[in-house]
Amino acid sequence: MRDFLDDRPLKLRRERSPVPASLRPFVLAVGLCLLAGALVFLDQRGVITPARQMLQSLTAPVAQRLTSLRDDIGAFLSAPRGADALKARIAALERENGELRNQLLRLEQAQVENAFLRQQLSIQQAHPWTLLGAEVTVRSPDAGRRMITIARGSREGLRPGMAVISQLPGTPAALIGIVESTGPHAADVLLITDISSQVSGRVIHQGRAEVGLVQGQWQRGSRLQLGQITRDLPLAPGAAVVTAGLTGALRLPFELAAIPPNIPIGSVERVRLIDQHQIAEVRPFVDPDQVRYVWVILSQDD
Repeated sequence: MRDFLDDRPLKLRRERSPVPASLRPFVLAVGLCLLAGALVFLDQRGVITPARQMLQSLTAPVAQRLTSLRDDIGAFLSAPRGADALKARIAALERENGELRNQLLRLEQAQVENAFLRQQLSIQQAHPWTLLGAEVTVRSPDAGRRMITIARGSREGLRPGMAVISQLPGTPAALIGIVESTGPHAADVLLITDISSQVSGRVIHQGRAEVGLVQGQWQRGSRLQLGQITRDLPLAPGAAVVTAGLTGALRLPFELAAIPPNIPIGSVERVRLIDQHQIAEVRPFVDPDQVRYVWVILSQDD
């Protein structure tokens, strides 16, 4: 006991660091940089990749849960309260839905117009024509004349006698009708299959050509008839028929002088001999009854 009382009281002393206090932050920063550099180096070497992937796999579910919880809390806090707020929210959603539908409709229309413009550009690159595209708005009843109405008129430069062409998948751009009358923003087009349609045509066969008259025969399944072909050029199925550009000189019932030559019309299917002439049944390259969009040839380069 005495020995215990004689002992000198214990005095706690702090270990004195060999690094001055003013340099400790710097030393700590250098140490952290070295540690980070070592981790980056080891990661690039693939030494710690398995450990990092395992850590990510362990923490990913927790992170997803926390993110979902944050979204749920945000949605709960921003949700409308009360009947009036709900009605206002529903009205806002309906307006937004209507605007999205309008945007989708405009986008679809732009895609359709873009497709027709690309098709028009392709035709103009292959032919010396200046074209104006138009939608078919009205089609005549089957029992009447073979007519269509297009959504272009005199305000856009159309006039009677202009050639109207169209193109379907797998067919060349071909004549389907002639502008018969125009209004300010619409025009009536007489289809080449109508029995009153008459266009000067040139049939090409074995390197030779002969001019005749192409007439409509809609009673025979939208076929055409090529007449006034002499026997000097024996016709055969498959011969191509194009416009001759002479229709204006034929003095037909309406003005047709604006039809340029070399517009594809169709191909010969059958040939009949009558006296000294040949009559050919021609299938149009483009069935006028199938078109929904056409182009009017405004002019042709010389």
